[in-house]
Amino acid sequence: MRKLKAPVALAAMCLLSGAALAQTASGVTLYGVLDEFVTNIKPEGLGSTTRVDSSGQLASRVGFRGREDLGGGMAANFVIEAGINPNSGDTADANRFFNRQSWVGLSSSWGEVRLGRQNTPQFYMNGDFDAFNGATQASGWNNVTGTTPRIDSAIGYFMPKFSDVTAQVLVARGSTAGAPISPQVRGNQSLHAAVEWKIPTAYFGVNYETIDNTRLPFTAKRLGVGANYAITSAWRIFGAYGHERRTDDTLALDLYSISAKWDFAANQNLAFGYFRVNDKLGGAGHGNADETSVLYRYLLSKRTTVYSALSHLKQHGLRNSFSLGGAAVVAAGARPTTPVPGGSINALQLGITHNF
Repeated sequence: MRKLKAPVALAAMCLLSGAALAQTASGVTLYGVLDEFVTNIKPEGLGSTTRVDSSGQLASRVGFRGREDLGGGMAANFVIEAGINPNSGDTADANRFFNRQSWVGLSSSWGEVRLGRQNTPQFYMNGDFDAFNGATQASGWNNVTGTTPRIDSAIGYFMPKFSDVTAQVLVARGSTAGAPISPQVRGNQSLHAAVEWKIPTAYFGVNYETIDNTRLPFTAKRLGVGANYAITSAWRIFGAYGHERRTDDTLALDLYSISAKWDFAANQNLAFGYFRVNDKLGGAGHGNADETSVLYRYLLSKRTTVYSALSHLKQHGLRNSFSLGGAAVVAAGARPTTPVPGGSINALQLGITHNF
């Protein structure tokens, strides 16, 4: 069935594309990202592997966004967005084509309301929490945190900016991110909330989420706090703290991240970072881990970037299962990219990202 779904969906995309281009004046835009990289990963105890993969710095996708002016300051908005794997031409999700976003909403001076599958506040804020923008193998924050990137059947509200402060609330009943649609029953629900303050030289944000899925024997709860500050026009430092726990006491982690970005040229920058996860359950949990990384980015244009990352992830417990991932890497977590329990991982990543 999968072989049939992708061509049918792609044919529909072509039809939509023609409609989108014809309606550009009405505010419909076709957009996308293509991200491909080559990586060499050496997990301790398993030997090295080299592979080509997709979505290291940004998740590869194609999407449509639209806006209609309804008058009186009100507008109708929508986004439908499909994840793709450029290395194979396959869809990123075998269960659905528009797996990343598919929502419609209204906006006005009172803010914006969205209905449908949406990015969570945690997803939007990750890029401000560390110098790696919450992606690539270099981002320990991305590799270890269990933050939910998006959620189904959601009602979202975005508060209008007030004194450089914004807030977002997302409430969902029914299916959870990355899973087939599940029954609309009590206990299958999630709540996401965030507040952030942002000016050109500084940022502070805090978010919280709770995920209750009837198919799991626990409720997941996560807190994230992050900030960044521009020391000079070339240097910006980042810091973040996170806490994750499950109500059945099978997981309890404290997460710490510190990083910096150096814009040493108009179109080039380096990011450095250290990440630490402390397992509060000791031997019964996942074990401690830390990561040190460096990332180089060269902007060939406003739309095209080449990047390279060096990363070292060390695990300190016998129950570890951490791996080096990226924005939406296909093979992340699969053998042989995950080391033996308690082992370390060394990796080199070379990639290119193009936005259109």
